Amino acid sequence: MSESLGLSIGVANLVAARAGSAPVTRRSVLTLFDQQPSEVGLPEENPTAAESGLVMRGFVERVGDRTPLVASDGTKYLGDALTVEALEAMARSVGYGTPITIAVPAYWSEGQSAALREEFFAQPGLTTAGAAPAVISDAEAALTALRAEPGFPTTGVVALCDFGAAGTTVTLVDAGSGFAQIGPSVRDRDFSGDAIDQLILNHLRGNTPNADTTGGLASTTRMGSLTRQLEQCRHAKEELSSASAATVALGPGEDVQLSRNEFEEIISESLDRFLGSVEEILQRNEIRTSDLTAVAAVGGGASIPLLGARLSERLGVPLHSTPAPAFSAAVGAAAFGEQQPPAPTTAAPVVENPTELAAAAAPDMTQVLPGARIEEDRPLAWSEDPDADDGPVPYTGPEHSGQYVRDAMDFDDSEDDGYGVGPGPLPWYKRTALVFGVGSAALALLLLGVVLALTLGRNETPPVTPPSQTTPAPSAPSTPQTVTVTESTTTTTTTSEAPPPPPPTTTEAPVTTTQPPTTTQPPVTTTTLPPTTTEPPSPTRDRPRLFPLFPRWR
Repeated sequence: MSESLGLSIGVANLVAARAGSAPVTRRSVLTLFDQQPSEVGLPEENPTAAESGLVMRGFVERVGDRTPLVASDGTKYLGDALTVEALEAMARSVGYGTPITIAVPAYWSEGQSAALREEFFAQPGLTTAGAAPAVISDAEAALTALRAEPGFPTTGVVALCDFGAAGTTVTLVDAGSGFAQIGPSVRDRDFSGDAIDQLILNHLRGNTPNADTTGGLASTTRMGSLTRQLEQCRHAKEELSSASAATVALGPGEDVQLSRNEFEEIISESLDRFLGSVEEILQRNEIRTSDLTAVAAVGGGASIPLLGARLSERLGVPLHSTPAPAFSAAVGAAAFGEQQPPAPTTAAPVVENPTELAAAAAPDMTQVLPGARIEEDRPLAWSEDPDADDGPVPYTGPEHSGQYVRDAMDFDDSEDDGYGVGPGPLPWYKRTALVFGVGSAALALLLLGVVLALTLGRNETPPVTPPSQTTPAPSAPSTPQTVTVTESTTTTTTTSEAPPPPPPTTTEAPVTTTQPPTTTQPPVTTTTLPPTTTEPPSPTRDRPRLFPLFPRWR
């Protein structure tokens, strides 16, 4: 059976601890390679690297930030993705473990923790046995490790101070209520490991003489890079935790001695300000000094003897810590994993529906920090909804498009490929237009026929033939009726027609039209003249037969 693995995240260091094994720590630096897995730590901490890669820093501070980090080759990476990549490299360096518990900074927001959990799917090495790592705060992980120490209080209020490289985090818990947290964790960025290193460097620059100049060390040009000098001050600080003096190599031939007394004097003022902030946190949470039963110190800065002594003296309570306070969070995370029930290792269900892929591949996110935000269940696909109807989904698009009909025909026809299908019946909306069109045309033809029948029937009435003054020829046809309209007396119109062959034996009386004056406008008088000829009707005489049609439409 594999041992439980605990991982802790820090701005300066990442730590991996397996139950029963010594913890391993690396700087929070990630190197990305093309032909080999990524490595965590400084390049000198990985001498076996076969090629040079991209070195990424500062990704822990960018977890949850959507602004990516830009590498030297122009590629961009999110801070949470790089952090998960570094955690996988740490787990690989110690041979992994089961289960895996990750301790995140207690001052992180819920959004930062959620952003980290969302990146676990990209690292199968962190989701062993189909279970994702449990995520807890480093304050809870450190308290888990402290509770295993003899004499740790089980009642009253405990003030936990985590001294880190980028700041100090203060968390208040109630030991009598299962170490429930009281209020939010408070981050003090002024008192930190990096700030102490800068104080040491400033002290050495101003108080150490140089052989080439009459000023201090700050005026020399042989100091080297600032980063290397700060690194030397950090090593001296760690050495003074157990020794009375340390040597600081600020440059070639520039070794400076620093005693513990000088060191404590350098940090005394900033330590007093931090102790005052702890008292303010107690007052803000309405906790009296008499309710405080202990103060606990973890993190890399907890190894400085002056910090613990001043805390206990100022607050008037005993101090508790672990043998390796810098590894307290990782060790406690491994212990936390051992105390949890094992995750089920049943085989994944067979995926029968493609919409179930997301559910089958999603990691188990049930092991989270108590009180942390748990994402709501994802919405089910329509094929997974137990209440969904098995029938077809109703079409909600425009009715005239025909797309839903075509889709339904494609799915219903299982034997034909669709190329030989003939045209189907017309839809109802096309049938209505056709019926209306045919009906309108038929009705128009019917009305036209009725009008023509009435009009033509009245015009074809046999004309009345008045008695003739002369004896017509036996073969001469009857002449049509001639109508003369008199409208004015000022204008006379005479109409004569050439006789068709054979020439008539009689003369035709001229037709005279007389109009009355325009001023009096007498009524229209119609005079019927007897026929004076026996000649057949000419085209001109047949034309008046169409005139009665028009007055009806005027």
